Amino acid sequence: MAKIQTLFGSLDEEPQKPGFLDRMKQAVQRTRENLSERIEEVVSLGKEIDRSTLDDLEATLLGADMGNTTTQEVLAALREKVDRKQIGNVEELKRVLKEELLNILSRANMQPATAVEPPEVILVVGVNGTGKTTTIGKLASVLRSQGKTVLLAAADTFRAAAIEQLEIWGERTGVEVIKTKPGGDPSAVLFDALLAAKARNTDYVIVDTAGGGKSS
Repeated sequence: MAKIQTLFGSLDEEPQKPGFLDRMKQAVQRTRENLSERIEEVVSLGKEIDRSTLDDLEATLLGADMGNTTTQEVLAALREKVDRKQIGNVEELKRVLKEELLNILSRANMQPATAVEPPEVILVVGVNGTGKTTTIGKLASVLRSQGKTVLLAAADTFRAAAIEQLEIWGERTGVEVIKTKPGGDPSAVLFDALLAAKARNTDYVIVDTAGGGKSS
């Protein structure tokens, strides 16, 4: 029994919950595996990779949250190579798809533009339930640890308890939250937050926004 406890830990110990970065890595891994499986399913429907196959691939990429702009850019490159008979099987399709996505990411891998005068405004968007408020709290904590001053704008005025959740993170990080009553005008919250930030020469304003329905 002692050996079992040495190898596997005490039976009374609670399993540690994965951290934020671990959960993000797991989500990315699942997306990659699902996308790879879907690509193979699409290609297996036809004997050769042609424009009809790529039309089916379009729905797959959109379903993997690639976004319409990125999907259309990737498909344009794929269609050109298919017309030139440069893609003949699923492995070549995956390779070219990977290359095109890496090219897009490489172009985007640059420092974002910075404001000439503070504050920098960080607008956090996403569907409900994806961790926007938690991310805001962690981002505020990181910026504070770097000696930056931060204000939080509670512009998600429609979701129940959203303002209260942001206030909790404000208390944890020592950051003031600019808010209004539930159901209030979110643009007014942002306006007030920017006025306050300019008056105090605050470095960053992080804005919590109202997300859409939780994705299925």
